Amino acid sequence: MSHLSFLRTTLRTGILAFSLVHLPSASAQTDFDWNSITPTTSLNWVGCYSQLTQCARLNVPLDYSNPNVGSAAIALVRVPSPLGLSGAPGYRGPVLFNPGGPGASGIDFVLGLGGSIQGIFGPEFDVVSFDPRGVGRSTPAISVFTSNLERAEFDMSAGTLNTETTSRSTLPERWAKTQVLGSLARDRSANVISHMTTDNVARDMLRIVEAHGRNKLQYWGISYGSVLGATFAALFPDKVERLIIDGVPDLQRYYSVDGGTLVADADKTLQAFFDACAGAGPQACAFHSPTAAAIKRRLDKLYERVLRQPAPAYSASLQKYGIVDLFTLRNIVLSTLYAPSVYFAPLARGLKALEDGDASVLYQLPMVSSDEVYASIFCSDANAVTDSAAQIADYAKTISSLSTFSSFMSSIRLLCS
Repeated sequence: MSHLSFLRTTLRTGILAFSLVHLPSASAQTDFDWNSITPTTSLNWVGCYSQLTQCARLNVPLDYSNPNVGSAAIALVRVPSPLGLSGAPGYRGPVLFNPGGPGASGIDFVLGLGGSIQGIFGPEFDVVSFDPRGVGRSTPAISVFTSNLERAEFDMSAGTLNTETTSRSTLPERWAKTQVLGSLARDRSANVISHMTTDNVARDMLRIVEAHGRNKLQYWGISYGSVLGATFAALFPDKVERLIIDGVPDLQRYYSVDGGTLVADADKTLQAFFDACAGAGPQACAFHSPTAAAIKRRLDKLYERVLRQPAPAYSASLQKYGIVDLFTLRNIVLSTLYAPSVYFAPLARGLKALEDGDASVLYQLPMVSSDEVYASIFCSDANAVTDSAAQIADYAKTISSLSTFSSFMSSIRLLCS
């Protein structure tokens, strides 16, 4: 296996948490006071979190077209090159990394996998990532709600954006809720959110590169990170040294909030689950049946069952609880498709437990989610969406033939309406 292939395999074990699913990195540590670093226009690295990592805060204009508006402080972390630290020959500068999103923390990702990434790139490079403006430790933060209680009461859970055919009758109510969210964002954070766009993050990356004393960008971006990388290349084509964009969506569709093609191959990946489970046998796959078709029929029966009667998901020994309805079940299945080698076995166990009457096991698996940060960045990037509830329903119907998971993409359009 090549170094590149190994790195891709390593990253895929953690990447789901940083693309459509926003989860904290299991290895991320929290015992560092970012307020102890004064933001500056140069990169003043200090030790943080562990002996392997250093942190800095870079002061950048909030509005590049009008620097007098104010500033943002970009929080960065790096696994430094030992050659760079010692001044030895062979140092080749920083590789900036973005794990996806929008709204995901690059810092959490590097705290979890930075050492592995550097082990593949080699000691000549710093591995550098950051929380994009408005995200995580970077300031000012995007905050539509005044408290966690208000946020919980509003309910930004994934089901709020359900556009499944079976829920279309209540779509107008969910559309109205997104209008309230938009009004809250305009009234409370418009001056911040308007500057949290991908093109501004690309400009921040150029400042990061220049603060390293380099002229050109070396970059790896996955999923949304590929959107960021492509945007940088479009803005600064003469500032690119090496650029890897991986898991690439259609850039035009991203900016026009037309994401149906993002799940065009999801059903093929689900078929791979059916095939693998049938071939693995009952000892290796908890949801085993002799044929892939039989496994698919069992999953379809579970869809029908939770549509008729959502299942309570609770166990005193498990962290997460809630209900598994049709939207949640399909959400979980889709989420596992982002990292098959990691999640196919847990998915099989969860489906078997649900079949046996216990939804709590399945409920622990990742789910696609859309928080206020994701919504603020994605919808600020996008061309204006002024769709009515009826138009959202029409859009959902139009893209429904692309994938059985297409409703999750129409949910994004609902979010930005």
